[in-house]
Amino acid sequence: MEEQRQKLIDLMDTAYNDIQNPKFNDFRKKLVELSQELNNDEDYIKIMLALRTDLLQADLTLNLKNRISGLPAEYSAIYYFIEPQLKAIDAKVLDRYTHFGFIPLKFGSTVKYP
Repeated sequence: MEEQRQKLIDLMDTAYNDIQNPKFNDFRKKLVELSQELNNDEDYIKIMLALRTDLLQADLTLNLKNRISGLPAEYSAIYYFIEPQLKAIDAKVLDRYTHFGFIPLKFGSTVKYP
């Protein structure tokens, strides 16, 4: 696990240093935050989930089918490194990170949509 953590840190450092496109400035800030969390030995699964979400949101001009393949190679390398690890994790463990439970609402949704 420690060598995977170090490999991910190396991939993130490479991606941060090599891609200077201003279109990805928000994602580069997220890379710095997540890299600091990795260096502080925070939860590896939580960081991988956040990284996957941020990668999928990095360039919203791409359609969903090309979200990862349309990114620079350094970003795609991060995705293809963490995706098999996330698939290997038990579904019950992932549910603890991504689901907050279901609460039925008496009068329907209170969320307003534009």
